[in-house]
Amino acid sequence: IILTSIRTIAKSYERILAAMADAHLTVTHAMDVWLGEHFNVHGANVRVLYDKPPMLFRPTTIDEEHELFQRLDLEGENEQLHGWLDRVDGMHEEQTPSEQTLFTKCSLHNSEQIIQPRQNRPALLVSSTSWTPDEDFSVLLEALEKLHSLIMNASKSTPSSFPNILVVVTGKGPQKEYFLPLLHKFNEQHQYIKIITLWLEASDYPKLLGCATLGVCLHTSTSGLDLPMKVLDMFGCQVPVCAIGFDCLDELVKDGVNGRVFCDGEELSRQLFDLLKGYPLEDVEMERYRQNIRGMTRWRENWDECARHLIVGDKLD
Repeated sequence: IILTSIRTIAKSYERILAAMADAHLTVTHAMDVWLGEHFNVHGANVRVLYDKPPMLFRPTTIDEEHELFQRLDLEGENEQLHGWLDRVDGMHEEQTPSEQTLFTKCSLHNSEQIIQPRQNRPALLVSSTSWTPDEDFSVLLEALEKLHSLIMNASKSTPSSFPNILVVVTGKGPQKEYFLPLLHKFNEQHQYIKIITLWLEASDYPKLLGCATLGVCLHTSTSGLDLPMKVLDMFGCQVPVCAIGFDCLDELVKDGVNGRVFCDGEELSRQLFDLLKGYPLEDVEMERYRQNIRGMTRWRENWDECARHLIVGDKLD
């Protein structure tokens, strides 16, 4: 009874103050509509200020990629990745560990060191998760199991045009320990797809995203009124995203324009199958998505355009 009374008082308090405010900022049009319906807040003093990525989220250069993966030493830190590409592809590049990573290699040309992508590099899928029920990781695990079956079936009839796939999952949360044994078992049973978890320094997270082939977002908004910042970070790095659908997601992820929207693991597996087939040589659809992402507004520009005058009261020329 006490909690109910507190909630009622707090809600009434917010309603009264909302009507008195000079301006309101919302993060989606859906929230703008909700404020109008529930708080009777309308008009020009309500502005949508979408989150936008800061400039540190950008594509990673090949030199930066080589340095990052040398430092992370994914093969050395993950026993199930040691020699993985050589075993699967049956090819071995005669270079020392210090000269190559899973994705890059360093070679000499006219006495100059040249960093290049490895010929047999895997596609890199990145998913940042809080390991909570709001981001159901079992959906991605199911999708990867079905994707591996699709790849195996396709390779029976024609030579495989699929890359090996490394899935990197970042973040910490309460369900992580539950899933770690399942990921280990998955890696033992699936030769073309491997899953690892990473906890990165804040400065390395944008670099990792900038190396990704594709991002996967499992975030579902409890309210249906906000958008996942992790997708914006990926877009800042010009990385297309497959995102699980929920109300108002279409204000950010346009299905078939800058990524794909899925409802369950089976649909995600088909999307990954279609998008990654032929990578990296045949990359038409993914490149179209990247083209549609490039040039997106950044945070400072967005603030100046949408909110500065409303809050500060000045006006930029």
